[in-house]
Amino acid sequence: MRTIGVLVLVAALLMTGIAASAQNAARAVWDGVYTDAQAARGEVRYHASCSRCHNEGPRRGEAFMRDWSGTDLSGLFARLKTSMPAGAPGSLPDADYIDIVAYVLRMNDFPAGRDELTSANVATVRVEGRNGPEPVPNFALVRVVGCLGAGPGTDWIVTNGSEPARTRNPGASSGEELKGSESTALGSGTFRLMNVYPRPEAYTGHKVEAKGFLIRDPNGDRLNATAVQSLAPRCEK
Repeated sequence: MRTIGVLVLVAALLMTGIAASAQNAARAVWDGVYTDAQAARGEVRYHASCSRCHNEGPRRGEAFMRDWSGTDLSGLFARLKTSMPAGAPGSLPDADYIDIVAYVLRMNDFPAGRDELTSANVATVRVEGRNGPEPVPNFALVRVVGCLGAGPGTDWIVTNGSEPARTRNPGASSGEELKGSESTALGSGTFRLMNVYPRPEAYTGHKVEAKGFLIRDPNGDRLNATAVQSLAPRCEK
């Protein structure tokens, strides 16, 4: 009986740890994920390394949310690291880029907290509006999974489309992103594909991944397409 009791206790502790990890992974930018001191360091580093090209300061408000809502902060961190400073991207320590992320958060009026943002936890923080997750914004680069067919004129159409998901890669997915598309279930959306090149006749009737810039329209959503690739030769739920 004591063995059973120990096992129950261990299971309870494991479940507590799992719950804590899940809760940690569910943080949002409103949860105080950086400190005031960190943002102050980031401001100094930003003006030393970034303001030469961005003297108007970091992107803020609707422009920031249009670019990053629905993503985690690892994307912003990676963007800074691979593009700044001009002429020497990636030349700063990771800690400096993380501090700049903190400064960007402060400039967008997300609250500070007690613990610093780090390269180890940056991927656990979602960018979302004050009221929680929202639909992907208009003109965002997205990927959808659905069934490809011929549309009106020279356009193509994706039916049974999944909910649009943000992507940073305009080209056909590979690696983990491709696995994510392959495992995505069909949905109920319809998207007219514009400016598809090359024309995807060979994929007619296939389950496909389509990427492009989302254009929400009361008369039917559209994607200004950047890539279409086949996921399966038949489109079945």
